[in-house]
Amino acid sequence: MLFRKTLIHEMTWMAFALFIVLLLIVMTSQIVRLLGEAALGALASSAVWAVMGFTATRYLPLLFSLMLFVTILSVITRLWKDHEMFVWFAAGRSIHSFIPPVLMMGLPVVALIGLLSMGVSPWAQQKGKEYRETSLKNQEVTQVAPGVFRESRGADRIYFIENFSPERGFGENVFLQIRRDGKLTTILADTGGMQVDEHGDRWMWLKNAAAYQAKAGSAQYDILNFQEGKVRIDKPSKPEVDRATNALSTRALLVERTPQKWAELHWRMALPIQALILMLAAIPLAFANPRGGRSFHILFAALFAFSYYNAINVFQAWIAAGKIPGGIGMWPLHVMAAAITVGLYAWRSKVRG
Repeated sequence: MLFRKTLIHEMTWMAFALFIVLLLIVMTSQIVRLLGEAALGALASSAVWAVMGFTATRYLPLLFSLMLFVTILSVITRLWKDHEMFVWFAAGRSIHSFIPPVLMMGLPVVALIGLLSMGVSPWAQQKGKEYRETSLKNQEVTQVAPGVFRESRGADRIYFIENFSPERGFGENVFLQIRRDGKLTTILADTGGMQVDEHGDRWMWLKNAAAYQAKAGSAQYDILNFQEGKVRIDKPSKPEVDRATNALSTRALLVERTPQKWAELHWRMALPIQALILMLAAIPLAFANPRGGRSFHILFAALFAFSYYNAINVFQAWIAAGKIPGGIGMWPLHVMAAAITVGLYAWRSKVRG
């Protein structure tokens, strides 16, 4: 009882601290990338934090898996180096005795990884794409930056407004260019601003304006001068976002079993499976010689985990290319990794003797 309680307590606190560090690293890298996209206009500035939340969900299964592996590896390595393992061996424990407490701590996390990879992550990716598109479209018609040429998402119109004041609700020297039906329309107005009618449609109102319209490549223009006028901005609607394979629901992958769908399905199933195998493999891989003071076991553990994860990506590419049947998938890889883990237990069991 003391053995199990002590081990679970130490691994839980180590896992919590490690997850916070890994999450901060991922969030920092993502926020830098998203802020760069916002600066280039590829992402609405108001959507940076929301998109980061959706994006972070995609990395959670990998973060949890890495957290489990490193936590178990670190804790048991410390037991070896502090000679506590020999105390537990003298008390009748073996290396197999570490499996139940590791499973008690890790199985809920493995179940969470499965839930995230099979359901939450695909949903978050799809919603993130929709939110990105919606925010860009809303920014196009609601966020007017003074002194900046702003191109619409569809590249069919360009806005420019000078000395715009949100308090006054209008600006001066308005430029609007519209490309539609093979014609180019350029509007110059003294003042203008945005307004929304009772139906929710958005308009740009203009005063003391002149419109110049011509066919593309033609030198003949139709000129229209008017005191007041409005140009309708297309009413925002739900964006048509392509449902990429990695954003499809697991149920949709099971319905249409193309090689690409099989590859995505096996990749999602591989995340909790590899988390479980690596979690168990970390116990024998944590062996350290307290006399030698070397850390070669850390190198071997990192190599095993890195090779396993990269093999999953390689198998995914092979399945998508049709080189491996979808019915077989990545199961040979998982069986081989499990066999290596069993061999590690057999090898490290000799240490006690």
